[in-house]
Parts: sequence; structure tokens; C-alpha cells
Amino acid sequence: MKRHVGRRPARVHLVNPLWDPSGGGDWRTIETWRMLGRHVDTQLWSEYSPAPAFAHYPVRALRPWRLCFPRDGTLVFVGTYFRVGHWTRWGSYERVVIIYNTDQPGRLAKNVERLELAGHRVEVVYTSRALRKRHRGRGRVLESPIDVDRFRPRSPVDRPHPFTVGRMSRDIRSKHHEDDPRLWRALAATGCLVRLMGATCLAGDLGAVENIELLPAGAEDPAAFLRSLDCFVYRTSARWFEAYGRVVMEAMATGLPVDAGERGGYVDRLREGVNARLFACTAEAIVQVLSLRSNADAAARLGAAARCDAVTLNVDELPQRTLALLASGDSVDRCAAEVDIVTA
Repeated sequence: MKRHVGRRPARVHLVNPLWDPSGGGDWRTIETWRMLGRHVDTQLWSEYSPAPAFAHYPVRALRPWRLCFPRDGTLVFVGTYFRVGHWTRWGSYERVVIIYNTDQPGRLAKNVERLELAGHRVEVVYTSRALRKRHRGRGRVLESPIDVDRFRPRSPVDRPHPFTVGRMSRDIRSKHHEDDPRLWRALAATGCLVRLMGATCLAGDLGAVENIELLPAGAEDPAAFLRSLDCFVYRTSARWFEAYGRVVMEAMATGLPVDAGERGGYVDRLREGVNARLFACTAEAIVQVLSLRSNADAAARLGAAARCDAVTLNVDELPQRTLALLASGDSVDRCAAEVDIVTA
């Protein structure tokens, strides 16, 4: 593997609201800060009030009227779901990067336009190959990093009873497929315990169903919650394209067998029958989950492969690629030509 050894910028500024303790973009910002901070001066910025979960991180308040904002180095907007302030017109940056991690092309176009009007050339980095293809983009791909030490497998003696299946997400309806209530009812009817964190939005459909537990987002520590499961099942609304789905990678790192819908950016990292199972419909999902319940050895093999792949990506690959793409003094386009790293 060839590495580009170009000059490093004075510093890297990571901008994100940090307003949602269950938000993937928020935690991506924190984990990226951890990675880059080992090698280059990296600063966290928010124009909003960060959630209490982020209170112990050194988040700097963006206050343009007090002349408190990033002025130089590399400016990285982690996400497009928040507005870019006019303060960028007063900065002189080596590079300006947008990490495109939600399928919101209108918001991306608006933020790029505002930055270009401020005089900056904008580089777009995609969170998955699937999102880049959907957007018909040409930028580099950089997945959302997770802490595989935090999301570690449980002890074998901690296996819950009965067989427990579940998922976690933000507590909004678009994060749940329209047919999920039928899926969870069917699994609960077979005797599975169903635990759903970030699912009080389904209370009207599932609130009184035996063997189903609905929890608000953040009700439990995410890593502890995942260790309470035997199988992780994930898909989102047909109206919402999951650009990456870092919760899937967190479940993989925890050593869980993953059963996932076949539509989403996370599919780039799933190998059918090796580190996960993919399903096209509710009936198929039910069959696959019950098959894993009846075959503990097969479930264990999927979970072990998932953990191995999650560690490889987040320990062996992403730190180098994150440093090359975000902390280099050269543009993403030039890095693409000089960093011989395969993102597949």
C-alpha cells in the first residue's frame, strides 16, 4: 500500500451540531476527532447547543458575532442536515470538505452553493459507495468509524433467555420499515423476546403486544443494549435510504449475527451468508431469524465473522484512510490519485 506523505494542514476543524446523542453523524464527528487528534491538531465546533452526552468533549462554540469561528486549515462539515453559516466567507481555508452521510441531495446542493458563493472549492466525501452511486457522485468514500473496544462481544455466560432479537435507532418513524410491526409481532408470537430501542414511535402498533419491549432512544447504553441481544435485525422505511447505518457496524462489532434489509449503504460491508444475512421481505426475515434461533453454531459463525470484519475496517483501514483524506494538505481529488487504498 502506497501512502501519500504530503504536508499536513495547520489544523482540522470538524463542524457538526452535536445535538443528538443517538445521532450517527454526531458520533461520527466524535470518533473522527479521536482518530485525527492522534496525528494533527483537530478541533470540534458546533453552532448549536451540544447534547449533555457531549459535554465532556472540547466542543468550541461557533459564535461569528464574537469572531469565534474556524479561520484556516481544513474545514470539514460532518453532514449536510444542518445549515452552513455565512461565517465561512471570512475564513481562508486550505480545503473545505463536506462528508455526505444522509440522502438529502437538496441540502447538499444548498450547502455546496453557499460555500462556493463564499469563495471556496468544495470537496464531497461519501459515506458509502451505495450513496455515491445513488447521488451519481465522483468523490471518495469514507465510512463512519466506530469504537470496536466499546462495542465488544458479551461473555458467553451472559447469553439472555429467551432468544432475544432487536434493533436500535433514532426514535422516528422513517427509521422503521412500514411492515416492521408485522415482523416484530410474528417473531414475538414464536416466543422470541423483541427489544427495540428508539421505537416508542411504534407504540400505537406494538405497545400492548406480549414479548415486545419498546424503549426510547438512548434509554440504555448502546453497547450494553446490543449485548442483550442474540440477533440484530435492521431495515428502514421504504421512503428513507439509509446512507450507511453505523448501528449495523456496531452490531457486527458486538459479534451479533445481523439480518438486514437489502437496501442501504451498510450492504457494501455485508457478505451474504458469511458475516450477515440479507432479506428482501418480511416473510424472508422471519424465516432467517428463526433459522438462527434454531442453529446456534451458524449464528455464532456469522457473529464471529461480523466482529472480525468490523475490527478490520475500523482498526486496520479507517484510521489510515481518514488521515489520508481529511488531514492531508492536499485535496481529496489528489489523494484519490496518490493513496492506493481500495474502498470496496
